[in-house]
Amino acid sequence: MKIFRKTVSAVLLAAALLWYASPSVQTLLVGAGAATGSAPGLSVREDGVREVQSTTDERLSTGRRYTVRLFGAIPLRTVETIGNWRQLVASGAAIGIRMQTQGVQIVGFGGIRTKSGTVHPAQDAGLMPGDAVLSINGVPVETGADFSRLCDSETPVELRFLRDGAPQTVSVAPALDEDGVYRIGAWVRDSTSGVGTLSFYDPASLRYAALGHGISDVDTGVLFGNGGGQIYAATIVGAVRASGGEAGELIGVFSGEETDAIGAIGRNTVFGVSGTLYAPIDGTAYPLASPDEIRFGDAETVCTVDGAVPQRYRVRVIRKDVHASPQTNGIMIEVVDRALLDRTGGIVQGMSGSPVLQNGMLIGVVTHVFLNDSARGYCIYAAQMAEKLLESD
Repeated sequence: MKIFRKTVSAVLLAAALLWYASPSVQTLLVGAGAATGSAPGLSVREDGVREVQSTTDERLSTGRRYTVRLFGAIPLRTVETIGNWRQLVASGAAIGIRMQTQGVQIVGFGGIRTKSGTVHPAQDAGLMPGDAVLSINGVPVETGADFSRLCDSETPVELRFLRDGAPQTVSVAPALDEDGVYRIGAWVRDSTSGVGTLSFYDPASLRYAALGHGISDVDTGVLFGNGGGQIYAATIVGAVRASGGEAGELIGVFSGEETDAIGAIGRNTVFGVSGTLYAPIDGTAYPLASPDEIRFGDAETVCTVDGAVPQRYRVRVIRKDVHASPQTNGIMIEVVDRALLDRTGGIVQGMSGSPVLQNGMLIGVVTHVFLNDSARGYCIYAAQMAEKLLESD
């Protein structure tokens, strides 16, 4: 009987060791930096930070090595995590943005008053708000003036345009209005500008990411196709406080002169705006946090709400794995810093792109505010934003 009990005990111990040591169990037990505590008897110790060479990128990446031990003594497995970038410089600086659209973007329609009545050539041809007109009769269209000039034709014109990224063509017959000018009855926009926040950049390549969301047309909500542009250092000269369900806003000024630009715009996506800085700017480098490394509770956001120098303000992480859009994932924060609440009432327009820090890591980037509670807002995971934007155009 004793021999039988010893045999059973040995088999059970071996089975337990195999279970604990299996890769699937380790995946459950070890996040990127901490044990979940879901298995009794296991402890996880960080053995240090290492650097690895990416197979697709010449830059060094940051990794961490952990040892999983049973009862704190028996080593079972070494687990290594690898980050995408070694460190990114968190900014929080206010920036001015000037971006040309890809072609000209249709933002609305108007009727053409002719001798025989009001007509709607563009709408009748099937054009829609958000369509980006690239050329007319084979001639590239870059400005609203180009669009008006090329549509002033007695004969039908062929428009080549993008809709949801797909090229299409349509023939439109301009109508002669009461002023003696041929028009198709479409309002277009060829550029946009505004103030936002620079989130972070890679000190090795000077690739930057900003805003945390794309630049969309204010009338149609359609994401602008990027026709090129630049970013500029901005100064915040005022703030409209958020209140009564209305979003607040930072009021900023910037030069807009090409010689004063600090970087080029390369991409405009749902994850933010990205491009390349012309020179390094002030900021502190931090490692990227994976979602598993983010904790509920105290954190800081870096933003510029007065003048041109970024400041740190206290916030709290109150939710994780939330979606501000179908494509993005992140956290929800609450502003608890009295200085920021007094200045802006919470999160306001212009703060989009403000980096969020916790435990010496870059964890997120502010993107949206709750209109019914301006102290709370969404942040995209900094790791997701970096993965999507810090790559070559």
